Amino acid sequence: MTRRVLAGLLIGALLTFAFSAFAVAAPSRGVVVLLDTSGSMAPDRIAVARKAIGTYVSSLPADVQVGLVTFSNQPSLVVAPTADRAALTGALDRVQAKGDTSLFDAVPVGLSALQGFSERRMVVVSDGEDTVSRSTLDSAVSAVAAAGVPTDVIGFQYSDEALRRIAAAAGGRLLTASDAASLASAFAALAVPSSAPPPPAPVATPAPAPAPVAVPLPSPGLNWEVGVLIVGTFLVVFVVVMMLLTPRRSAAGRKLEQHLEHYGAQEPVVQEESQAAQTAVGLTQRVMGDAAAARLADRLDLAGMKASPAEWTLLRVCVSAGLSALLTLVTTWWIGVPAGALLGWLLTALVVKARTSKRRAAFADQLPDVLQLVASSLRSGFSLAQAVDAVVRDGTQPAASEFSRALAATRIGAELEDALDRVAERMRSADLAWVVMAIRIQRQVGGNLAEVLMNTVATMRDRSQTRRHVRALSAEGRLSAYVLVSLPIGLAAFLFWTRPEYMRPLHTTLVGIVMLAFGAVMIVLGSLWMRKLVRVEV
Repeated sequence: MTRRVLAGLLIGALLTFAFSAFAVAAPSRGVVVLLDTSGSMAPDRIAVARKAIGTYVSSLPADVQVGLVTFSNQPSLVVAPTADRAALTGALDRVQAKGDTSLFDAVPVGLSALQGFSERRMVVVSDGEDTVSRSTLDSAVSAVAAAGVPTDVIGFQYSDEALRRIAAAAGGRLLTASDAASLASAFAALAVPSSAPPPPAPVATPAPAPAPVAVPLPSPGLNWEVGVLIVGTFLVVFVVVMMLLTPRRSAAGRKLEQHLEHYGAQEPVVQEESQAAQTAVGLTQRVMGDAAAARLADRLDLAGMKASPAEWTLLRVCVSAGLSALLTLVTTWWIGVPAGALLGWLLTALVVKARTSKRRAAFADQLPDVLQLVASSLRSGFSLAQAVDAVVRDGTQPAASEFSRALAATRIGAELEDALDRVAERMRSADLAWVVMAIRIQRQVGGNLAEVLMNTVATMRDRSQTRRHVRALSAEGRLSAYVLVSLPIGLAAFLFWTRPEYMRPLHTTLVGIVMLAFGAVMIVLGSLWMRKLVRVEV
């Protein structure tokens, strides 16, 4: 028990360290510049603002990601926060001044672009009062205060109560600038940490109302959300490891015990189990209920899985929690948590379905040999029940276990044909259903059942050969379908991992979310269409 606990702690700590390293290495500092591009900024003021913002951006540390939001008649996220300074400079050069001012509408856009960063800051440059925003000043101030994003505001030849309130909402500064030199000095003052004395800027003077001193961006670190995710990941990994390390008797050990039972009574085997695993499984069993556990037990038995319903459900919950933590670290919590839970639940369901399909396919492949063994037993003088028992004693899985189920049903009064019919329905075997029909007809009208079975075996083997030939001919189409479906998913995952700032607009803007949803629907429809094209019934 102690060794398993230590092993669980060690593996959980190692995986937690990996998550922590990823979280620390991930970009955690972001700045968004909100630039007024109304008509009053043309033509000279916009050029001065471009130059001053470019100098400010180049002075920031390389790990700080910077985005750009422009606002005139309506706000626009021109560049999502990125470490590519050249991309930001190019976007600044293309900015044109025209229209009215929508400062209050631009504030939520900037805050949305900063989602996912542990340290955030906004810088606003405006030369006039808001004229066309649908939002109000109070809503903009409340949004800044609720997000806790320090917002530095530079009034270019302008200052009013609205700018002061936005700056003071979360501990930002309000500066005014009257010309190009004072605007550059204002940006220089914003770039200086509070631990160093600010450079003299006689023309960049603070507004009359006092504002709190701006706090500089600290070094990258983990916020409380990431910490909670890491702790949760550790607990999930620890529970899974404790369950996996719980000792189980092997199939060979169980068979040996059965042989030894013929030679006398055996001492009961005391099996040490993990207390944590027992507690978790017990709680899960009580939550599931008997009816749900019985249905899940049937599906697990059909898939040939040895786990109990409660163990499998607990494992599905752990997988979903782990994927939710991972996706939240890569994206945001409101996408990572539901997407991870749904993805984990679907993946584990697909595991059961895949194992069930594989077991049914193995049964179908073994059925001709099984029927040939039954026919040979009938020719040797065995009854049908004895012939089926020979199949069970042969031990070829999964055919032996399924025919054993049919024999067990006959021992409690069921007809052998009815029991075999239930096996055919359970394994979805049309061939076995036809064999059962042939057995019923032979019992009613008589005839040589062994010869009927041998003819059936020959037909089944011919059909199997044709099916394999068709599958080989359609292999290229199936491979193309796999590549076409997996390529966009794999490429998106790679870009989310390596260039999160490039992919951030996809999950932080309404247009991006709509594009993601549309792409997911099209991938599903395309995969269903290609599956229909390459599937040939034989």
